[in-house]
Amino acid sequence: MKNILVGPRVTLAVPQPEDFDEISDWYTDADFMRRMDTAPARPLSGEDLERTYRNLDRNTEFYFHVHSSDDDRLLGFVTLYNIEWTNQIAQLAIAIGDPSDRGQGYGTETLNLMLNYGFNELNLYKVCLDVIATNQSAIAVYQNSGFEFEGTNVRAVMRDGHRYDLYHMGLFAADFQPRITLK
Repeated sequence: MKNILVGPRVTLAVPQPEDFDEISDWYTDADFMRRMDTAPARPLSGEDLERTYRNLDRNTEFYFHVHSSDDDRLLGFVTLYNIEWTNQIAQLAIAIGDPSDRGQGYGTETLNLMLNYGFNELNLYKVCLDVIATNQSAIAVYQNSGFEFEGTNVRAVMRDGHRYDLYHMGLFAADFQPRITLK
């Protein structure tokens, strides 16, 4: 039987207490915070992040830390959340923390592992996400993984005195074509 949480280069893992201090460092990077979320940028302590994790609704949110398979280094996190079991729909969020790890294919592999998990383990029908229009690298990863634009919340995000669109994207289970081989 294949391990659905392990790809060629990354592993989806249970969060460990020591991970949260490292993730806290990512929250001091304004670029990281402002691309990932529409909320105001604000540094978060490891304690804050761990508390948030401990308070997740385990019935509607599946949260993993992403580690390099080679050296077990923490790369990021990924979550399926706001799961509506009756409708088989979930939201997705993903982040690769260290700028030097971005653009290396870790995000694509992580996204594909999580989509495989969502569609084939959780039996989801559709996965949705929101992305700020300025985050072109993330948009390219989403499109290459099969996500399609479903709508635009025009000028919904304010950054540095300018307004930007927020794109809504979705992927149906029937349209998912894995881009990785499970181990």
